[in-house]
Amino acid sequence: MKFALFIILSYTMGFLSAIPLGAVQVEVARRAVTGHLRAALMVAFGALLVDIFYGAVALFGITPFLRDERVMAVFWLAGGVLLIVLGVSVVRQGLQFHTFNPRSIRLRHKGVSFFTGVSLALTNPMMIMWWLVGGRLMEDLRLVVFTPRISLSFLAAGGLGMFSYPGLLAGTLYWLKRFIPQSIIMRLTLASGLLLLLLSFYFIVRSLLVLL
Repeated sequence: MKFALFIILSYTMGFLSAIPLGAVQVEVARRAVTGHLRAALMVAFGALLVDIFYGAVALFGITPFLRDERVMAVFWLAGGVLLIVLGVSVVRQGLQFHTFNPRSIRLRHKGVSFFTGVSLALTNPMMIMWWLVGGRLMEDLRLVVFTPRISLSFLAAGGLGMFSYPGLLAGTLYWLKRFIPQSIIMRLTLASGLLLLLLSFYFIVRSLLVLL
């Protein structure tokens, strides 16, 4: 009974952790609303693999130097630069009405989408702390005692929850896109680019506050 509750709670925590709006969700939404469901899911899948890697770092003690705040600050700085490049590209696409192409290779290519998800998730090593806090909560609730098998179960259930939300988001927007005119899609694209630039500002400021 306790193990079943542990799995349900792990899945729920993973699902809830994916809800706050971030760069991965923006890229998933952009692809889904322009009709590229598989590419949207590949963004989510790429991000999921990195999140699970960070979970392994947290739960199995691999490369503990990643928990150092200054090391994380370097990741945030790299993420900020990446988001600036991505955000400028998205804003330019949203502003160019006559050249707007929802079928662009960068949007629909599954390999590019997978790499986008991986690179965006790599710049968020704070996921290590999420896994550590989640594991501590499970132990405080006396649901489990962490062993290698329990840790793998936690990674699997939490990871499934993390993938479920962007998957649901992609499916919903893909279904709705038939009712959304291209002009609205362009505005959503522009808003997505501006949001990415805002996130880049947050990452860079957060990084500099630690490094300086």
